[in-house]
Amino acid sequence: MRLRAEATGPASVEANVLAIPIYKEDDPFGDDLANLDAAAGGVIRAAIEFGRFNIAEDYFALLDGGDLPVEHILLVNGIRRGRGPWRARRLTGVATRALQGKGAPRMAVWLRDGETADGVEAAAVGAVAGTYRPMDLYGRTRDTEAMKRNVEEVVFLGADQAVLDRAAIVADGVDWCRDLSNRSANDLYPEKMAEEARALEADGCTVEVLHVPEMRQLGMNALLGVGQGGEHPPVLIAIKLPGWEKATEERLAIVGKGVCFDSGGLSLKPADKMDEMKHDKSGAAAVVAAARTLARIAPDAPVMAVAPMVENMPGGRAQRPGDVVKAMNGKTIEVTNTDAEGRLILADALVWAETQGATHLVDVATLTGAAAIAFGELISAYFARPREWGDRVRAAADATGEWFWEMPLATEYRTQLDTPYADIVNSGSRDGSLIKSALFISEFATKPWVHLDIAGTAWSDRDKATFPKGAIGVGVTSLVRLGLEFAAGERGA
Repeated sequence: MRLRAEATGPASVEANVLAIPIYKEDDPFGDDLANLDAAAGGVIRAAIEFGRFNIAEDYFALLDGGDLPVEHILLVNGIRRGRGPWRARRLTGVATRALQGKGAPRMAVWLRDGETADGVEAAAVGAVAGTYRPMDLYGRTRDTEAMKRNVEEVVFLGADQAVLDRAAIVADGVDWCRDLSNRSANDLYPEKMAEEARALEADGCTVEVLHVPEMRQLGMNALLGVGQGGEHPPVLIAIKLPGWEKATEERLAIVGKGVCFDSGGLSLKPADKMDEMKHDKSGAAAVVAAARTLARIAPDAPVMAVAPMVENMPGGRAQRPGDVVKAMNGKTIEVTNTDAEGRLILADALVWAETQGATHLVDVATLTGAAAIAFGELISAYFARPREWGDRVRAAADATGEWFWEMPLATEYRTQLDTPYADIVNSGSRDGSLIKSALFISEFATKPWVHLDIAGTAWSDRDKATFPKGAIGVGVTSLVRLGLEFAAGERGA
């Protein structure tokens, strides 16, 4: 998709569709909307008064262009949450998604309220995201050419072209993350993910892949235990940007949970929705995609992406409930639930990242059903130590239109992870399980650390106005923004 900036006003832009956000506070119309409506011959007000668009019920409404030099006007619900990157990103995503299958190759966007550069970039990322078609990944023979039609160019009125150019690269990273997450387990298994990562060498990255013998020698038994039941052996992928080795101060390691398929192991999951467990690699997809994106816009960022990749499967070689393993840092873990596997592979990956020189850590994981139950599809829970580091990560999310919410790292619960057989147990009681999962991971990080649980936000189980069924690409833009901040800090060092 092409993203273009034009200085043209909304009453004179030429396009197939002009997308206009409508906000709750537009009753009555402000001067900006009233003037455009007058230029359009009153079609906007007439549509709202007739009931074709209701801010309380409708995501969008497609109208005739009236007297404007556009074929159609698309009214888009401005979303209730305050104006800024989050709302801008969602409303443009709704707009381009609404036009899928329509004959509207050129769409203009009038953001109306003078969005900041962050808001414009988020809106541009959202516009590209709205054109994503998961059915294109493997192809569907029943799709007609008309069904495949999509917006090909989005014109942002009054925007800066340089902002849009960067947004296009970031948006491509988000969509690549979605592809990686959406790929089926028979197509993207650990070694296949390693092949995808090795392609980043063309972007100037150094890619290292640890296989079972190397991991065994390093003592990564927590990771190896999870993967021992799978047909495809585990790997640990490390992608270092050029700026990693050159860094003189801070280095950021982003660590993503990469379970290519999660059956639950011997603690087998129910059959219902088990097909969605191909998305349990969404954390790894996010960090690998963020690394590729940063390599293309800020190769001097002192960033390393680490992706421990496994299959969690039952079988004769599978890890058993009651097994005790020793992690890379020497701590012993009693595995009472083989379906609490993500924290095990993250444990060794975080320890290893610190040995490589990481001064700051962010792990991203589809870790707990408790996160999805508590926060739903819009908000990702995070834990931080210290909290100031969490504030920095959350600010990166706010700037790019993602929604992170801090949860307490209540150390009072740590004793509930005690066991007479090891230093710690991998799965405690269900009450407070979201917090306990973070407490477990915190045992394997000594540097400033954030744990981001994207179990509820990584994918959608059905089509919605904001995104189609499948992966959403959550985390990529926030990690990229964070990496850019580390790059800026290193340049100033």
